[in-house]
Amino acid sequence: MVAENIATSRSNMSGLLRQVRQGETVIILDRGIPVARFEPINSWDDETYHLMAARLTKAGDLLPRKMKLGDDFFDMPLPEDKKGSVREALIAERREGR
Repeated sequence: MVAENIATSRSNMSGLLRQVRQGETVIILDRGIPVARFEPINSWDDETYHLMAARLTKAGDLLPRKMKLGDDFFDMPLPEDKKGSVREALIAERREGR
């Protein structure tokens, strides 16, 4: 377990999350008092995970999954952009001064 104060955790968040991904639990301290705990989600049992997901969904912070993605989803081609590229739209917007 790793403990970090708030100021250090702000400047080192990516490093802390890397440690969490590797299975470490990170405690965030505010003036020496624990206020938050980061832990890998895969360490939660199914019941804890589903309770957390339900709470986040009820609060509007997590959208419920409407359907399962097919196995070929990420191999499918991207849809065509009928209005032109994002790059072209950005250039046009900058020319117009918006």
